[in-house]
Amino acid sequence: MLNNITITDITRTKKGYNALFAGDEFLFSVDDVVLYKNNICIGSCLSQQELSCISKQSSNAKAVDKCYTFLSARMHSRKELFDKLCRSYDGETARYAVDKMEEMGLVDDTRFAEMKAEYLLNVKKQSFAAIRGKLASLGVDKDIIDSVLLNFGPEDQTEEIIHLLQTKYRTKMSQPEKVIASLIRKGFRYNEIKQAMDSQDIYLQEY
Repeated sequence: MLNNITITDITRTKKGYNALFAGDEFLFSVDDVVLYKNNICIGSCLSQQELSCISKQSSNAKAVDKCYTFLSARMHSRKELFDKLCRSYDGETARYAVDKMEEMGLVDDTRFAEMKAEYLLNVKKQSFAAIRGKLASLGVDKDIIDSVLLNFGPEDQTEEIIHLLQTKYRTKMSQPEKVIASLIRKGFRYNEIKQAMDSQDIYLQEY
C-alpha cells in the first residue's frame, strides 16, 4: 500500500478535462468517460499500476479526439493522420487512435486516394506521375494507387495537357520546346504532350 496514491483534488481544465492531483502534485488529466469509467473521485486510492492504466486510457481518448479535429477539416490518409498524432503522442497511442478511425470508416485510404486523385487531376491539372508521387508521399499503398489511377483513362492526360495549352501556356506557344520541358517537369509524358500539341496544330520546329 505504500506506493498507492490518493487523489486529493479534481479540477476542470479550460479544455474540458478533469485534472487529477495528489497533494500539490498534478498527475494528469482525463476526460469524463475515463473519470466515471474508473470511478475516480476525491479520496480515491490508486496503485501505480492503476494510475498507469488510467493515464493510458486518457491518452488514447485524447488522441481519438485529436483525430476528430484533424478529420473535421479534411480527409487524411492513414499514415498522414498517424504522423500528425505522433507529434503529440507515442506510436502505440497514435496507432490505437488511427485504428479506431479506420474501424469507424472515417479513415479509408482507397476513398482518400480516389478523392485526392480526382482533385489533383481535374482541379490542379497534374499528371498521373505527379499524382502517384503525391499519394505515395502521403503513405498510400502502391497497390491502392495503381487501382485508383485505373479509374482514369489514358485520354484524361491528353485532355489535361490540351487544357493547359489553351490556358496556362496559351501565351507561351511561340516557344513550344520550353512548354514541353515545363510539362515534362510536371510529370507528363512526351508522347502525350506531342499528341496534345498535334491536336491543337502546334508543331515543333524541324532542324
